[in-house]
Amino acid sequence: MIADQSVLFLAVMAFCVFFVGLAKAGFGGMIGSLAMPLAAAVSDPFTAISVLLPTYVVMDLILMVVYRKSVRFDLLWPMAVTGLVGVSIGAVFFQSFEIWLLQSMLGAISIAAALNFARTRWLTQGKEQPATPPRHIWPRAAGMAGSSGFLSFFLMGEAPAQLFLLPYRLMPVIYVATMVWFFAIMNAAKIPIMVTFGMVTPQTLILSLCFLPVMPLGLWAGNRISTRIPKDPFYILIHILLLGLGVYLIVQGAFYAP
Repeated sequence: MIADQSVLFLAVMAFCVFFVGLAKAGFGGMIGSLAMPLAAAVSDPFTAISVLLPTYVVMDLILMVVYRKSVRFDLLWPMAVTGLVGVSIGAVFFQSFEIWLLQSMLGAISIAAALNFARTRWLTQGKEQPATPPRHIWPRAAGMAGSSGFLSFFLMGEAPAQLFLLPYRLMPVIYVATMVWFFAIMNAAKIPIMVTFGMVTPQTLILSLCFLPVMPLGLWAGNRISTRIPKDPFYILIHILLLGLGVYLIVQGAFYAP
């Protein structure tokens, strides 16, 4: 199967595996959402998903071990339960939902969250504010983590889960660890569904296996980011990335709109 692929396809897919590894280990997955459209640009969305998803699961298993002592399980529990509900709903609508509409809505939410963060920092003159954990954790998880589970079938749905965790102002390594475990559960749940859809096959698994040697380099680079960057700059960078991701999603949504 490797012999049937172009050099451009192989190079782009290898870069995507490295990039997602860096994103997962360094930022809890946020910028990794840019990898799937890039992979789809040199193949098609279904091939991109079928090849990349198994590599995500392997990364998740490694990172779950690496970050096992830093997870906020009190937050992960409601995130995982509601996220799995979202995955189930996403499986039902996987082949019929308007992706461009989801992209536009998610982009607008991401931009609004980033601008609100900038506004708060301006009003407080850049002073770090204490965490103010929101009340009603389960309704918030249903809306945000559930949306992430649903959106992960169509996009890389990190943004709603990010929005769920950001108000807690977790230390970077705890933030990343909780995101890693959440998406590990979501991705593992999607594998049997993708097999049922005929998207993950022995042939695509062989192709996925060929890209795994690139993965450790991305995981190593990302882990150094999450364990070395101070808390305040980390959250500034996260919100800058959130703003960029929001703009990117809106532009993509406009491109695919009928």
